[in-house]
This record gives sequence, C-alpha cells and structure tokens, in this order.
Amino acid sequence: MKKLICTLLILTMIFSGLFALCSCNSEENEKDTDAKITDATKDNATTKPAIPKGYTKFDNGDISFAYPSDWKKTEGSVTQLINPTGAGNNITVVYEAKNTLYETAKESELKTLFSQSLSASGMSISNFKLSKTKNDNIKNIVKITYSASVNSVTMKQSLFIVTVGSKTYTVTVTETNADATLVNNVFNTLTALK
Repeated sequence: MKKLICTLLILTMIFSGLFALCSCNSEENEKDTDAKITDATKDNATTKPAIPKGYTKFDNGDISFAYPSDWKKTEGSVTQLINPTGAGNNITVVYEAKNTLYETAKESELKTLFSQSLSASGMSISNFKLSKTKNDNIKNIVKITYSASVNSVTMKQSLFIVTVGSKTYTVTVTETNADATLVNNVFNTLTALK
C-alpha cells in the first residue's frame, strides 16, 4: 500500500509539472471488475503488433508499445515520452515490485486512493473508471481512466497496468488535447516481452 501511495505521489508531481508547463504553452512541454488478473507473462501472445505509421517502438526488455516517433524520450527512474510541440500530451512509464492491489481492489477503493494523492497537489478527479481488459498481446490488463483538473486545465489519463515477471508496470497516457488515436495505438501495441 505504501509503494502504491509513493508511486501515486511521484505521478502527481510529474503531472503537476506538466500542467504548469502546459498552461504556459512552453515548447519544452513535453470488464470485468470481478475478474482475477494473473501475471501477464503467463498469457503473453506470440504475435508482434505492427507499429502504426508515424510511430516508433518503446522497448525496455519487459514491455513494449508504440508511441509517436517525433516525441522526446527521457529516461531515469521514470521514463517519459513527451510531445515536443508543447501540446501537453505525454506517456509515462513506471514500475514497482509486483503488486496485486490493482487486480484485487474495488473501483471505489482505488478512486479514493487516487483522489487523496492527487488532491495533495491541488488536482481534482472525475469520471474515474476501473476495468479489467485485454488486447491481442496481453490477456490481463488493468485499465484506469479519469479526468483531472488543476488551475483550470483539464486532462484525461488512461493507465494500463500489467505485471511482467516480478514487476508491475503502469503506462500512463496523458491527454490535455484529446487524441483517441494515441490511446488506442498505445493500448493495441502494448506487449509483455517476458
């Protein structure tokens, strides 16, 4: 539980910074809820998804997915893929030790945790949804979506959570400018590599 809260706080700090940058238009901006989720690697498909035109492949050895090829990539304890046009859209990749909380918690419990963490940085959330889903490559994906607002800027976040080996990955697509193609391309190409 403490690791989840720490991860949410890190994400909150990242999102707060992105909101501030986005609102300044800086060019440096970068179903089933009862279903039990098992380790994504056990159900990993052998097919390799095609990378859409204008996209490139993110691959860290554990997971891969497609992202816009003109985005800047920064790496460290948190990997960010940032739109260099200052549009405010980005993708954040973080991981923690294997954590089953996302698979076992109820939507209301996660909504409360997210609300508390994000409110610490002045953000409010709405339209929180938790679902268990799959794509052609991973049979067990926890998907969380919500809208967050701060300083009159609203964004939509789509989190795709998968466990690969001993790690639980969260791939977060942040949209301050709606881009359904981005979310769909990330989701459809998300693959567990181990």
